[in-house]
Amino acid sequence: MTPETKGIVYLSGPISSNLDGYQKEFSLARVLVRKAGYTPVDSCFLPLGLKESDYMRISLAILEAADTVVALKGLSKNQGAQIEWAYAQRTGKQRMTLAQFCEINNVLASPADLEVGKREKAE
Repeated sequence: MTPETKGIVYLSGPISSNLDGYQKEFSLARVLVRKAGYTPVDSCFLPLGLKESDYMRISLAILEAADTVVALKGLSKNQGAQIEWAYAQRTGKQRMTLAQFCEINNVLASPADLEVGKREKAE
């Protein structure tokens, strides 16, 4: 039996260019997405050392299952995350920053939490 969820949210953000901080940022985003009643998915579970093309193929397959893509801090400075963002637009998925997602879903978070993805722009 599957728990009730409002939908699936793909978390998109830099990993390879943020090796020291990505686990914490994705973990926080997962908590906020769950708090809003959604199921978060991302590619953070993948091991380091794969080819960039393999990361993209796997990430886009995971993204395909999502209804919404949420941008984390640094998305605009990371090529892989930009590809995910563009793919989401091209396939008609809803896109927003983590701050926008929290605001829309009335998820309370500390101001520091909302800095994750705040400077990214959702078009």
